[in-house]
Amino acid sequence: MPVNLTIDGRPVQVDPGQTVLDAARKLGIAIPTLCHVDGFPPAASCFVCAVKIEGRPNLWPACALPATEGMVVINDADEVRDARKTALELLLSDHTGDCIGPCRLGCPARLDIPNFISRIAAGDSRRANAIVTDDLTLPASLGRICPRLCEQRCRRCDLEQALSIRNLHRFAADQQRDAGLPHLPPKDPPTGKRVAIVGAGPAGLAAAYHLLRRGHDAVLLDAHPLAGGMLRYGIPEFRLPRRVLDAEIGVIQKLGGQLRLGVRLGQDVTLDNLRREFDAVFLAVGAQGSRGLGCPGEELAASALGFLEEIAHGRPPRLGPEVVIVGGGNTAMDASRSAVRLGAASVRVLYRRTRREMPCLMEEVEAAEAEGVKVEFLIAPERLERKGGQLRLTCLRMELGPPDESGRARPVPVPGSAFDIEASSVIAAIGQTVSLTARHIPDLQFSTWGIAVKPQTLETNLPGVFAGGDGVIGPDLAVRAVAAGKLAAASIHQFLMGDKVAGAPELIHSVMGKLDETELAELFRDIEGAARTPMPQLPPSESRATFAEVELGFSPEAAAAESKRCLGCGCGKALNCRIRQYAAEYHADPGRFGGERRLFRRDLTHPEVVYEPGKCILCGACVQVALEAGDDLGLAFFGRGFATSVAVPFNRPMAEALKTCAKRAAEVCPTGAIMLRGTGCAGCRFA
Repeated sequence: MPVNLTIDGRPVQVDPGQTVLDAARKLGIAIPTLCHVDGFPPAASCFVCAVKIEGRPNLWPACALPATEGMVVINDADEVRDARKTALELLLSDHTGDCIGPCRLGCPARLDIPNFISRIAAGDSRRANAIVTDDLTLPASLGRICPRLCEQRCRRCDLEQALSIRNLHRFAADQQRDAGLPHLPPKDPPTGKRVAIVGAGPAGLAAAYHLLRRGHDAVLLDAHPLAGGMLRYGIPEFRLPRRVLDAEIGVIQKLGGQLRLGVRLGQDVTLDNLRREFDAVFLAVGAQGSRGLGCPGEELAASALGFLEEIAHGRPPRLGPEVVIVGGGNTAMDASRSAVRLGAASVRVLYRRTRREMPCLMEEVEAAEAEGVKVEFLIAPERLERKGGQLRLTCLRMELGPPDESGRARPVPVPGSAFDIEASSVIAAIGQTVSLTARHIPDLQFSTWGIAVKPQTLETNLPGVFAGGDGVIGPDLAVRAVAAGKLAAASIHQFLMGDKVAGAPELIHSVMGKLDETELAELFRDIEGAARTPMPQLPPSESRATFAEVELGFSPEAAAAESKRCLGCGCGKALNCRIRQYAAEYHADPGRFGGERRLFRRDLTHPEVVYEPGKCILCGACVQVALEAGDDLGLAFFGRGFATSVAVPFNRPMAEALKTCAKRAAEVCPTGAIMLRGTGCAGCRFA
């Protein structure tokens, strides 16, 4: 006789012997499962499929619970959701593996690094360029100026130098541009919606790219005569050639992006006007104001940003023979190297802390010094005055005291250490400010740093108005601005389509963190050392006399060699991993149950699959697969309690355990503990 029951008030009829999970599936109700495999005896080990049965105590696993006549099942309830969340958090607390490569987690734009690198290794720069453009929007430009946060996370750092990720995505983009084949992604059908983007810098350009792909019209407004923002007006051409930036902006125009240049918000157009003309507005204003020296006479110093912008306009100012630049960031280095190229006989950079505390990339300091710039430390300006035709900068020697609010050692003046420096020009590279304030837009709410937004969505207090980039968080990196534009586009699209504005929530990431010596030995067991491929450059004797690009780019051979240094970190099942998907759905916290995790181990003895026991949830599916296939040795459970593991009997290699069913074992594994070779993020390490 058929069995009748209800699930969440919905009646359903199943055959005798079928489970609550079977009944739910018949109704189209999705009950999460990890350990369950159709056709195998229920394991009921993960408890992610827990349900409540009316009239019974406790919760029950739906995969192993037979349906009975009149049973009332409650699937959608807070108690049930909380239990499933706890089950997932317990599993994640003992899950040893990186869902995605640490390098990708380090990238603010979440560039799919191992994937694009695997394409370069395979000689497919077209596909590599498509991947990097979809995530970075301006991959060739960022490939020249990005500070490489990703490389700081590279696991190669534990063996030798990091993978040259930035230079590789520059290579992929340059190859396609030089071949006349820039990546033009497919576009969704037109929606008829129009978005105004105020600011045509990296945040605005990225937002336009992703909005255009979704079928919306995007109009970029900018106060400058040309688009690009700080990429054009704050970075000299010897680091970022204009032809490269123009080509990437040209892609956005080919997608349908429109430019309205020479338009200033609050002066030529108001936010109210834009809200009436457009369906949504994205404020992507940059931090293009400059801080002064902070001492008497600071008005006599030129701003570094103003100096660089004049050069970008083709009207470099007269500096004279002796140039002093105050500051220690990348802008200070750019200004100093530009001064060298403009013919200054002496260029000095003064920084109030030591070399170790400099916020700029050390490679920029070294490049400046190679071109003749003298960088001096523990010096701060006290007064600037004009004496005849010269400037006199009075400075103090400094020493480092306790940390300040930034966490760096605070510079403290040394009593009686004042001295003078004579200069024909003094340039202030102290820092940047956001010029847009509440004075320009009275109805818009502001925070300490800039425009106030909801971090997850970039919504402002005004409906349909979003903001991101430097105008929100203050002066920051171009790659973070691109990430903000990408997030803003997702939120604006949701707003335009009448959906709940949720931004672009990420899946849960399992992170191993720092590996100990035993784990590093396991990771690098079969890895040969390979030196980082150097970037070809103009020699300093040539570079200091020209604004031509200094870094010349990888050859195809160099790019292929460097890409093969990638370790392929990350999980091959990350994209379709059910534990990640359920963790996101139930808002599970991987760190809720802290404690000692299992050691990272990797078994590479099988020619078809890779086994990482730290990811195993003891569902037994692979054990059943081997049993069903009739393999002589197979797999089995060993140990008791928390020490239980799945392993090959008699410590034999995995190749002997899964002689005929390795692919099937990888297919049923719910967490990537067993995965096919060639399915790692990069696909190159275990091919």
